[in-house]
Amino acid sequence: MIEEHRDVMMENYQEKYKKELHQQEINSNIHTLKGFFWIFVTILLLWMLTLVRIFIVDSRIFTMAAGVSAVMGIPVLYIYKKVDLSKHWVKYVFLTLICMISAVIAAFLSFHAVLIYVLPLLLAVQYRERMTLWVTYVVNDVTMTLSMLAGFYHGICDLNLLLGSNHTRDWYMEQWGAGTLQFSLEPDPVFTILFYGALPRAVILLAFTFVLRYISITSHEDAQRIADLTYRKETDLGTHVYNKNKYEEMIADYYLGVDRLAAIFWDVNNLKYVNDQYGHAAGDVLIQTLSSVLYELSTDRRKVYRVGGDEFVMLIENPVETEIESMVESVSAALQEKNSQGEMPFSSAVGWAEGCGVDVRKIINEADAKMYENKTRGKECRK
Repeated sequence: MIEEHRDVMMENYQEKYKKELHQQEINSNIHTLKGFFWIFVTILLLWMLTLVRIFIVDSRIFTMAAGVSAVMGIPVLYIYKKVDLSKHWVKYVFLTLICMISAVIAAFLSFHAVLIYVLPLLLAVQYRERMTLWVTYVVNDVTMTLSMLAGFYHGICDLNLLLGSNHTRDWYMEQWGAGTLQFSLEPDPVFTILFYGALPRAVILLAFTFVLRYISITSHEDAQRIADLTYRKETDLGTHVYNKNKYEEMIADYYLGVDRLAAIFWDVNNLKYVNDQYGHAAGDVLIQTLSSVLYELSTDRRKVYRVGGDEFVMLIENPVETEIESMVESVSAALQEKNSQGEMPFSSAVGWAEGCGVDVRKIINEADAKMYENKTRGKECRK
């Protein structure tokens, strides 16, 4: 029986784990969508400031950058409206488009937008899979290289690349003052761009990627430790439902804000007799049997707590019509089925009440009293 209980718990944990991963994928993609939104808002704001000559940038070039970026945002909008955001490939499409939009902006604005290459990596690091960050880094490097080549010919010109120079401001000022400032154009600009422009930036982005990966790993480990400590703090390790600490915390704060609340108490009957007759291990089996049935019926809206040795309570937020009776009948039927398969007699007392969330303690006391009344009647019937 204990092994069966553990198997059920493990299956439930695995199912919840899969659901959590599914939800994390959706949440990460939503965060990336927000990244798109703020990119476009920023581009629009800077474009407007450029048009009124606040920024000294060629308005024609900036208009082209904003227009091309807006067109590339159309697939993002389509995916958001038509596609399930939990799909595995969605994040790669989003991040590739981010890399491409960053490259377009950098191509037109050159050194004015060099920091934008970091943005795809910042969005990629939020995803759980390590490969996502490294794929983004590779795509980012490719689009950055193409961006620098395109920007050299069609964007704001970087004179250092055009002239193949590496002089400081003072050198230029001295040459200018002496009237000897002369330039010769770089004979092989493509090599200069690739070797002296794209390669150093790729190395810097690689270092940045390693740092982000390290931060991601340590943050994940910290989150796991916190989750484990929280689980141990809130969970009864013998039955894997919430413990009394969590119960007291929730009724003191959370449930006060719930509109309607129902409380259902269960208590194992004849536990002392079973302990005396069959041993405490047998009593533990009864407790775990009841807890496993309740756990299978629990949801985010229906939470189960162990509030005593053999006493459990299910608190239901905003219960629908007949939900309380349905829960009581489901538990009773499940226990009868398990009872027919076992060698020990098994039954439980139950009591419930419903009311407003602000009256949570009153509801709990009423349900508890009804449960003990049910338990007392059961004892009298067995005499």
